[in-house]
Amino acid sequence: MLIISAGQWNSGLTMVSILGSFSEMLNTALLLAVILAAVSIGIALLLLYLLARRAWQHIRIRRFDALSIKIHGQWRAIVRGEIPAEEWRNNSLQCEILQSIVIQEIGAATDKDRAGLQEFLRASGLLDRCIKRAQDGHGWSRRRAMLALGGMRVPEAIAPLTEALDDWQLESRMTAMQALGRSGLVAAAEPIIESHMLSTLKVPADPVTNALVRCFLDRPEALLPYLRRSLGETRDLLARVASEIATQRMAEEMVQLAEDPSPEVRACAAKALAVAPLPVAIPALAKLVHDNLWFVRLRAVSALNQIPHPRVIPSLLEAVRDPSHLVRLRAAAALAKFEHETVEILHSIVDSRDRYALSAMISALELGGGFDKVMARLADPLLRDETAAGLLAALRRGSASLWTTPTAEPAVEPVFRFAHE
Repeated sequence: MLIISAGQWNSGLTMVSILGSFSEMLNTALLLAVILAAVSIGIALLLLYLLARRAWQHIRIRRFDALSIKIHGQWRAIVRGEIPAEEWRNNSLQCEILQSIVIQEIGAATDKDRAGLQEFLRASGLLDRCIKRAQDGHGWSRRRAMLALGGMRVPEAIAPLTEALDDWQLESRMTAMQALGRSGLVAAAEPIIESHMLSTLKVPADPVTNALVRCFLDRPEALLPYLRRSLGETRDLLARVASEIATQRMAEEMVQLAEDPSPEVRACAAKALAVAPLPVAIPALAKLVHDNLWFVRLRAVSALNQIPHPRVIPSLLEAVRDPSHLVRLRAAAALAKFEHETVEILHSIVDSRDRYALSAMISALELGGGFDKVMARLADPLLRDETAAGLLAALRRGSASLWTTPTAEPAVEPVFRFAHE
């Protein structure tokens, strides 16, 4: 019978433990080697992919450049039909290049030339191809097709772009709105306005305004029928559009809007009246200078600032005493432009005993570089009299206390009125 001592047993266990540890270390080393090899192979494959991709992009760019040069040299012959469509229609890249060239030419062409280019898009199938991509495409490819449709400026583009206004993606809706505006067609504005009236248009206000401005830019008067029958937010929106594209032929309509119950509409009317004939604009703006809301008065003063005629001075003298700090500053800046009437304007402001108005006027003159000229003119011994001396002293006091005047708004006082000549 084999008898194993305790020492031999312990020694055997130690040996087995050592062998087990060595085996685990060997397995770990093999595993790490496999991992490192896999990582190295992965990195090599990634580098190979990136190099292949860059090489392919380089080939595509060179191919695109070559085709672009070729199409740019032939596009007039293609449009005239001298080059058969079979030579380019089956190549999608050539179609894209030719389409972009024609769209650029449409944007710069006269009405007669534009009609010919648009007929080529219809006859060649490029228009139908673009409509299909705008309806069935996805992502950026679809949005690019929508922008191309808008650039073609054809009535056939309105329907698919209108459908995209209901898309679930905001980016697609924004692109459709931009494309409708890019078309420059009055008919493209109708679905936008109708959707806005029904409160189904889920697009921010600024893109909508920009699109409508572009739609009515060539025919501003076409906006008026929509404006007359609009209500609420839609009326405010269309008034903003009208203020951007107003012409002299829209003056009477803008005068009526100046009495609208909506302050936003009145403010837009004030902006639009800056381009109206003076006999119409000045009386209407003079009334808006007394509006209940400060931003309407500010718009009216800004419009008066764009009319370089002395007849606006009485209204500006009233506005320079406005309770709103912004209105006073804008009115003073407008008054400072009348260099020949500066002394009389300062006399009126000093006589009103409104130190806020005087401070605003002195600031405007200093910013425009005219304050020193006025002071030198009043100090001229040849023109020295008691009235000039009093005005000179008032201006010196006002200039000295300009930086110590409290910033609080003055109490609303009766406006100093002047007779309109």
